[in-house]
Amino acid sequence: MRQQLDSTSFVVRSKTLKLIVIGSLTFLIWSAHAQAPDEPFVMPTAEFAEPLVLTSEQVDRQSFHTNSFIPSRLLIPSIDVDASIEAVGKDDVGRMDTPSDEDRVGWYRYGAKAGATGNVVLSGHLDDLNGPAIFANLDRLPIGEVVTLQQKGQVATYEVVSVNRYRLEEVPLASIFAATQAKRIQLITCAGPYDEKLGYRDRLVVTAHLIET
Repeated sequence: MRQQLDSTSFVVRSKTLKLIVIGSLTFLIWSAHAQAPDEPFVMPTAEFAEPLVLTSEQVDRQSFHTNSFIPSRLLIPSIDVDASIEAVGKDDVGRMDTPSDEDRVGWYRYGAKAGATGNVVLSGHLDDLNGPAIFANLDRLPIGEVVTLQQKGQVATYEVVSVNRYRLEEVPLASIFAATQAKRIQLITCAGPYDEKLGYRDRLVVTAHLIET
């Protein structure tokens, strides 16, 4: 009888040990999978104007101890741009708003200030019902061109490093709107082809880096 009990206990202990081992291995496998998935993380795409942004308080902290300012004028000599700048926020559906006039440029007030670390995001219209608008020739900007932001004697000068055109669903929102250690501006406008229902299908994005003296 005792031998039978000992045998039964051994079986129970063996089953319990197996369950513990299996459970431990399952947890380790799950943990490893959670920390190192089979496929790399891919940034999901979204509509163009759903930016990843800093709050206004974060922008202020980011700009502290830098020669930064809210820009009031944009100058791009090679494409004859000399435009006033207005601060814009988000529209009713949370997208970056557009300037109120076809001859003005919108500065995204939740982004960086001119001269500061971060993305200074500026948008302008390509055209309107009357013809070409302020950024009609943005696609003609050559690499190395100088772009200048001004405000009451303060100046921040940038050098164009890239001119890229993207499909609406492929615009790299994180690169344009998110926090960065770089000091740069992002100039944005629409690009063709035009769809009567959807509007312009592409976006043109010009990136320029601050020239520090």
